[in-house]
Amino acid sequence: MGFGAASTGNEVAGRYRGVIWGRTFLITGVSPLSLGSQLATVLAAHSPALLILASRTLTKIEAVAARISAVHPNVKIACVQVDFSSFPSVRKAVKEIEEVLKGAGQGIHVLFNNAGINISERYLASEGGNMELQFVTNHLGPFLFTNLLLPYLMPSGASTYQSRIINTSSEAHRLSPIRFSDLNQEPGTVIPEEEEPRQGLPVGILRRDGRYEPMIAYGMSKCANLLMVVGLREKLDGRGFGFWAVNPGNIMTDLPRGLDEQAKANLKGIKDWKTHDQGVATLLFAALCPGLKHDMGIYLDDCTIKKPSRWAVDKEAAEKLWKLSEEVVGLGKGGSRL
Repeated sequence: MGFGAASTGNEVAGRYRGVIWGRTFLITGVSPLSLGSQLATVLAAHSPALLILASRTLTKIEAVAARISAVHPNVKIACVQVDFSSFPSVRKAVKEIEEVLKGAGQGIHVLFNNAGINISERYLASEGGNMELQFVTNHLGPFLFTNLLLPYLMPSGASTYQSRIINTSSEAHRLSPIRFSDLNQEPGTVIPEEEEPRQGLPVGILRRDGRYEPMIAYGMSKCANLLMVVGLREKLDGRGFGFWAVNPGNIMTDLPRGLDEQAKANLKGIKDWKTHDQGVATLLFAALCPGLKHDMGIYLDDCTIKKPSRWAVDKEAAEKLWKLSEEVVGLGKGGSRL
């Protein structure tokens, strides 16, 4: 399809600019140094009907919106504050988005679930079911957000395009399956063999000293991003929507701000860094390419389909995670909008 590791978001958007024109894009995780900001900036150049930018810090979203409006004054932008570690905040944000959509007479054509954190210390989210913070922020919050917004997805109005949900995952999904027996990494818990992390990991990835393993928590959340896509496909197959998970690559965003000094030092050993524009290329390809079909695969990297870890596409694990997530976020017993 002509794109690869060095492709940029501007190149992808330029190829598919006709798919952007007149459509509504909802992007989470938007701040001046984020991939969300770059996504919005690239899309704005091709006359979308509406950009909805959602993130935790309103002033940061507004800074991005102001920068875009200075160059593209005719693009409508709505800024919505949301903290994905707080289920009440997610529900409040969805209500605000509903009002924005009604006022604009629009539905959602593409939802980029791009918000995420990567931290070094163990915290439980008091407004997120008292679950581990990375799992809540990177999976449970977006899971609730997505389910509540499903009625606002736009069924395809043309044979070459379908509304899509794109989850920003990572190669970190290969680090660990979902630890259903120990989602919160409770001290002293012995996990079953099938929930052990991948063998042969490089030195420095795991602490192996009995403390909280931040990369296991992060990897599980990225695995959950893929399993959520598996679940969406199983439950919404045939309704004209598309769902993919994407590895954007290694980009120096503000994501590592929550890491300790040792973890930040480990980043210096990473090679093949991408620019922000290169980092959004695969996200945009997944969202815009009319030729992309579900039967090609579920996970994209460098604008191509890539085989994910087996535990990230296991249908039994996906269903188990879906039911658990529904229960924790309060969507069970008829609360889901599927």
